[in-house]
Amino acid sequence: MRKNLKLTEGIFPMPVLMIATYNEDGSVNVMNAAWGTMQERNTVALNLSEDHKTVENIKARGAFTVSIADAAHVAEADYFGVVSGNKEPAKFAKSGLTAVKSSLVDAPVIAEFPLCLECEFIEYQSNAYGVGVIGKVVNVSADERVMKGEKVDMALVDAIAFDPYTHGYYRVKERVGEAFKDGLKLK
Repeated sequence: MRKNLKLTEGIFPMPVLMIATYNEDGSVNVMNAAWGTMQERNTVALNLSEDHKTVENIKARGAFTVSIADAAHVAEADYFGVVSGNKEPAKFAKSGLTAVKSSLVDAPVIAEFPLCLECEFIEYQSNAYGVGVIGKVVNVSADERVMKGEKVDMALVDAIAFDPYTHGYYRVKERVGEAFKDGLKLK
């Protein structure tokens, strides 16, 4: 038997994405965004409203980075979601994390997060069905600690996901199958 639930964000897991930009004074700003995905292989779509400091910065600088949050930094990731850059300009400095300038886009790479997509801003969309920042991915970098040979090992990334039903964070860690292969058993 199934039970109807109160309407919520519904899809689980939701990514825990750290969107980083530079403020007008050159300081670092980071926000937590669960509403983001790849639109194509090299295009990111983030559902962010224009009242975010991050969106203002993206439009002004023409760039941003998207990092995957990990379990080791869940407190910092959550902090970036509960504190607004509009109200706390020193938000990033208070986190204790470090940033380095991307060599390809005018945006910071947060050193502690294991994976980072460096993006050029393409456009801002707003219509009856949502709002969003669209960006072209020009580089993906990974900390060597999450690599096995030339490939990223997602178990080592120890990414976290957001649960919209209970407002919890969960580890995304264990591989349970082989894409484009396991289903062939049913053919």
